[in-house]
Amino acid sequence: MNYAIVDKTTLEILNVYWSESGPDPSRINDTQVQLVIPSNLDYFCIKAVDVNTIVEDPTKSKTKIDAQWVFVRDQQKQKLQESDWTCSVIDPPPEILTQRDQWIAYRQSLRDVTSQTDPFNITWPTPP
Repeated sequence: MNYAIVDKTTLEILNVYWSESGPDPSRINDTQVQLVIPSNLDYFCIKAVDVNTIVEDPTKSKTKIDAQWVFVRDQQKQKLQESDWTCSVIDPPPEILTQRDQWIAYRQSLRDVTSQTDPFNITWPTPP
């Protein structure tokens, strides 16, 4: 179970704990409250709306998704760079010539990765 320690005045989440029992009560002072984080929420994308309720913070959720797309694009760029040699070799070895269409299709699949809808669940193509 996940728990958040929340400042009662500012509603700022001060810490998150993962344990069956929660944090040690002696570590929570009078200006703080311990709240259970609902299991359906990502603890990186939460906010306290009052001293009893934790909800998803859509602004943090969007930021996390945007950051994941940056990560995906970085991986995409790296995979394309790693396979550049398949298209730029002046005198390619015979095995590359026989797989040329497969490499072209693979590289196009890499370019199409960003058309997938979930950046946390990318299906990467397999190189020939």
